[in-house]
Amino acid sequence: MLSYRLGPASDPFHDIFSSRGWLTDYDPPGEFPFWVNLEPTNVCQLDCLFCSRRLSRRPPGFLDLGMAREIFDEVKGRPGAAVRLTGWGEPLAHPRIGELCAEAKRRGIRLKIYTNGLLLTERLFDQLADMGVDEIQFSLQGLSGPQYEFNRRGARWEDLRARMLMAAARRGERRRPYLSILTSVLASELEGHDPAAFCSRWLRSVDKVAVDLTNLNFVSATEEARPHLGRQSQGLIRGRCVDVFLALEAKHDGALQFCGQDADGRDCHTIGRFGEMSLAEAWRHPRMEAQRELVGRGLGHDGSPVCRNCYHNTTKYDLFKKALAAEDSAAESGGARASVSPAGPEAAAESGPPGAGRKAAVAAGASGGSGERPRGKGAARKAEGTGEGQAAAGRAGRKASSPAAASAFPQGEARTGPPQGEAGQAPKRSSL
Repeated sequence: MLSYRLGPASDPFHDIFSSRGWLTDYDPPGEFPFWVNLEPTNVCQLDCLFCSRRLSRRPPGFLDLGMAREIFDEVKGRPGAAVRLTGWGEPLAHPRIGELCAEAKRRGIRLKIYTNGLLLTERLFDQLADMGVDEIQFSLQGLSGPQYEFNRRGARWEDLRARMLMAAARRGERRRPYLSILTSVLASELEGHDPAAFCSRWLRSVDKVAVDLTNLNFVSATEEARPHLGRQSQGLIRGRCVDVFLALEAKHDGALQFCGQDADGRDCHTIGRFGEMSLAEAWRHPRMEAQRELVGRGLGHDGSPVCRNCYHNTTKYDLFKKALAAEDSAAESGGARASVSPAGPEAAAESGPPGAGRKAAVAAGASGGSGERPRGKGAARKAEGTGEGQAAAGRAGRKASSPAAASAFPQGEARTGPPQGEAGQAPKRSSL
């Protein structure tokens, strides 16, 4: 489920989500990735139930600022690309995170930070806002304070909630940084909780809210996760991977990888190392292309120790396509703006036992459909004159409106302690 306060056009990365390569099923890939997912560190203060980092044998480390500059220099020459600070650690734990962000923005690079939010202070937020960071996405878990604390071992919901509201208040009338929330849920966590209501409440303070699906398959061997495997809201049905056509992973130690799901950084999942090859060379490398054939154009997931456990990096990006379609439909009909909750949980929840409709709706919305899509080099051409051409026409002349001042949390909710039925939010590796 994906909801915007002011519609998809308000998103600072709207041009990526509405581009031909994105809307026409990604294949063949361009000369450079849409996203460079850059890992500032693999150090994190939490021990989350669902996170593969708990099984990782990689030594802790931090991205060297000199390497970051070289990466940014290459991305700078690709104006259609953007950088996401993410990975197997908490980006804000990097001791020079402010300098790192400043180097990217000094080069005019669009920058998104994916964070658990617990290290965000007023001073740091002001620094990031002043330097022009484009988006801060808060990664949460569950749809309530207790759910959040159950999944996010070592975290307190009230600490995070206070920091998110602080960010909204300090941003005030400014357009940037764009503030978003990403949460994931287990099937059992939907019972008695309405994802649509969760989105609506938080959209009074932030710009975008996404509800995703928790994947415990990567940590199925752990004692903590094993009892909850049957509670996953994610169906174990594989689809062809989209990440191999959209993003390149650059780890803090220079490893360049197919995707971000390998917490160990194994050689079998690594293309090469930055410095020995450029990002562009890695993107077009035979090993990358072989991975696209294996899991991007086929369903050979069992041939990879990481991919065999992956069921969610398939059609999740179709949420953006649905959101854009809703936006274009509203524009054509003269509506003020589209309601972009593609899963439609409000309607689905009208029938069946409590929680059952919402469960199906969120699962459908997050999966984006069956996972089938056109294959091979003809895929991009197949969509010409259909979705993208019509979408471009619908978007023409449309202007992104300025966000209103971020409000405090909805009226009537206590400022000290979680409101009744309130939600906590998002997953580790699923940056929408």
